[in-house]
Formats: sequence, C-alpha cells, structure tokens
Amino acid sequence: MRSFFLLLAISFPAGACDCSRSRLPVFGAYEVATLHSVKQLKVETLVDSGATTTALDARNIRMHVNRLGQRWVYFDFVHRPSGKTVAMHQPVSRVVRIITHSGPPKARAVVRGTISVGRIERTVEMSLINRSNFPQQLLLGRNFLKNTALIDSGSRFLQ
Repeated sequence: MRSFFLLLAISFPAGACDCSRSRLPVFGAYEVATLHSVKQLKVETLVDSGATTTALDARNIRMHVNRLGQRWVYFDFVHRPSGKTVAMHQPVSRVVRIITHSGPPKARAVVRGTISVGRIERTVEMSLINRSNFPQQLLLGRNFLKNTALIDSGSRFLQ
C-alpha cells in the first residue's frame, strides 16, 4: 500500500493543476489594465490575491456630503505614462476604516469602477489611496479575481 501512494506522489507532484479544465484565463503577477471610468487609460497593475479589495492610485482625495445626504468623493488620477491628470468625482460606495501601526485609524473612500484585463471586464469596488510610492497604479484584489482568473505568480503580462 505504501508504494502505491509513493508512485501516486511521483506521478502527480504537489501543486500540479490541470488549469485547462477550469477554463479560467491565467494572469501574471503584473498585468496591464484598462480603467474604463478614467477615460479608458491603461495602467500597469499588480495582481494581488492577498488583497481583499482592488485599490486605485488617487491624489487630492476629498469626501463631501451633498444636500441630499449622499457622499461623493473628488480626486485626481495622475496617469504616469502620459503625465495626464484627470479630475474625477464619483458617489462613494462605502467608507472603510484603515487601522495603521502609526497613528489613528483613517477613513478611505470606496468607489465602483469598470476595469478590464485582456478580455475580462468587471465592475468592482476600488478603494482610493495614494499609491505614488508604488510602481503600479492599480492593485487588483480578490473582488476582481474571484471566479475570474488564476494567477501564475512567476509570470508577467500574460494577458
């Protein structure tokens, strides 16, 4: 009985997956995404299955409540490849509290936006954060990836 299991382990190494059966596309650790809500601009993207929510680089983030009591967020998106600054305003989907190690909790606006990577297009929630210290302007989280794609963390720009 022991030799049977040993043979099985040799025939099917741990982590082996026949991904063709799932029919899901495979993303690399980095991809290029199109931001439909930001003038169809293309940005380099970090694919991060450890992040719950997709995050978009935003500057000068200001939340306001209008006369009807609805929250809106105003922000600038600076497209690094072209240098264009796009002034944006959108309704706030929700506000999340971010707990940091240095200082009090911070409120972060979350908006809805449509993103496509390759042939996959989804409308998801995106938290707005200044990502100027990061090389990628968009972080794709699990809310985009769920039931959408597999990730090959050793590859880049597969789509």
